[in-house]
Amino acid sequence: MKTSPSSFFILGMLQFGATSGYAIKKATDVSMRYFWPTSLAQIYPELHRLEEQGLVVRHDDSHGARTRASYEVTEKGRETLLSWLAETDEEQFRFRDEGVLRLYFADALAPDDQIQLVRRLRNRCAETKSELRENVIPLGDALAEMTGTRFPGTIAHFGADVFAFAEEWLANLEQELEEGEQSEPNAEAAPDPEAS
Repeated sequence: MKTSPSSFFILGMLQFGATSGYAIKKATDVSMRYFWPTSLAQIYPELHRLEEQGLVVRHDDSHGARTRASYEVTEKGRETLLSWLAETDEEQFRFRDEGVLRLYFADALAPDDQIQLVRRLRNRCAETKSELRENVIPLGDALAEMTGTRFPGTIAHFGADVFAFAEEWLANLEQELEEGEQSEPNAEAAPDPEAS
């Protein structure tokens, strides 16, 4: 059975100390949702596959009538994770975003609607940048200070910087579109060549 990037994501989160599917999802919603969003519907089948491969072991963690499980990375799982981390053949970078897809086809919109789309995308980048700086980066910095685990915080800083760049880029595009709209000749004011 092939080990996928999703498998390594689960192994990494377990290695960081998230011991259940719910804990993995909760940690992901705070720290990774901007570059590796996931759902419980993806996590639990992956945990089952990893257990079948002997990369994690499942422990019964039930409380009363409520059935719960916790998971732990096996030695084989740790070796698999470390081997993947050291590999040099990452997949080609892909960026998938519905807003960018709309921008790709924005020539079909009227100029004012193009500006509105760019403005919405710029505002979204500004909000995401602020959320990362105000909520996620402090958690990453605290984790580094408490445990010496540096890179979750580093990635939070990276994400904030990427969204700050995108915000500025979109602000420049918005200004360019606004200036272009202002410089277009008014059709009603244009001289009629037949009139002379």
